[in-house]
Amino acid sequence: MQALIISFDSLAANSIGCYGNEWVETPHWDRLAASGAVFDLHFAETVGFQSGMAWALGTHWRSELESRNSGRLAALLKLQAIAARMIVTGEIQPWQRMIPFDEIRSIQGHEGLDAAPQETPFANLVKAGIETWNDSAFQHQPRLLWLHASGPGIPPIGFESLYFEDFQERGQEIAELDEETRSQHPAVYAGSVSLLDHWIGELVANLEARLAGEPTLVIVMAATGHLWQQIKTGRPGTLQSPSSSLCDQLARTPLVLKIYHDQRFEHVVSLRSDRLVQTTDLVPTLIDWFAPQASPFVPLHRSWLRELTEEIPARSSLYYGDGAGTEAVRTRRWLCIRENGDTQTSNREQSMRSSANALYVKPEDLWDVDNVASQHPEVVAELLQQVPENESQRRGPAK
Repeated sequence: MQALIISFDSLAANSIGCYGNEWVETPHWDRLAASGAVFDLHFAETVGFQSGMAWALGTHWRSELESRNSGRLAALLKLQAIAARMIVTGEIQPWQRMIPFDEIRSIQGHEGLDAAPQETPFANLVKAGIETWNDSAFQHQPRLLWLHASGPGIPPIGFESLYFEDFQERGQEIAELDEETRSQHPAVYAGSVSLLDHWIGELVANLEARLAGEPTLVIVMAATGHLWQQIKTGRPGTLQSPSSSLCDQLARTPLVLKIYHDQRFEHVVSLRSDRLVQTTDLVPTLIDWFAPQASPFVPLHRSWLRELTEEIPARSSLYYGDGAGTEAVRTRRWLCIRENGDTQTSNREQSMRSSANALYVKPEDLWDVDNVASQHPEVVAELLQQVPENESQRRGPAK
């Protein structure tokens, strides 16, 4: 048994072809999705500082850090004698040090217009990952290799201008923009996504050439989304700001799974799941992969593998926050956001009536611009009732 994780601090789901984008070229990502599984409704646990903490702890952002799940990944690696290594771009983050890898190291690269495509941070990460995966000293089974990058940056010349013509056809001369404005343009972000896709293709091709029939799980995911496209306002040259720190562009993140040589999941081909899942579910997913006979999971933190086989009931809703008081409840039909909500019981009823509450219809309101909270106060009240009031509720009932 072996697993390969490719993760990003942030990545816009709607910048990828398998998530509906029709103009950004991501053929390798799309091929992986077409032969595996895509979760359409995968959401961050925290949108903000240290969003990756959910991966390490497997707990919700409102839970106590020393919870039942916080040591489960560490226990899995130890009890199952899993050889585990992690390679990251840039500085090693605190959440990454919480996981007891046999080895964790950082690699660097050169980013910007004058960089060579093969020397960018993500390119160097993939090359280091291939070298590690093929390392004779890392062939012990079971094994886990985790590659983590910050996300799309400023791509080299060639990729940076790859989509300029698409916007020039709309009357935008991107080359004439100042450097800062240009670096934040959607066309430049799209070029960087295509460069990431190229290196994902290199990594997967190497993996597939060396599988040798070994059951293998590949996970490609991001801790948060990214606000890379905004709609125009009525004023010329201006854009609509995000409605909230928890808007769908920031909270919804890509999640693609590919499973090789495991008869339990032979049907997981070209599969799309509309189940509500979250970044906290990584820990039980890894436990389920490496130790499927482990004790049952707590209700809020569930295996993506069991979501695919539908062995567990689908969530009706999930909730998340920005770590600064704003909270959201998401269902397939609604996104309800409480800005800087007060979860104290004495203020709960007042909070549900607050004008700061927002409600958006899904999937129709793609950009979260039509707040219908005043038209559906009963829906707002019902959804906000699902935000836990105390730590024991946030962790879920003991199992």
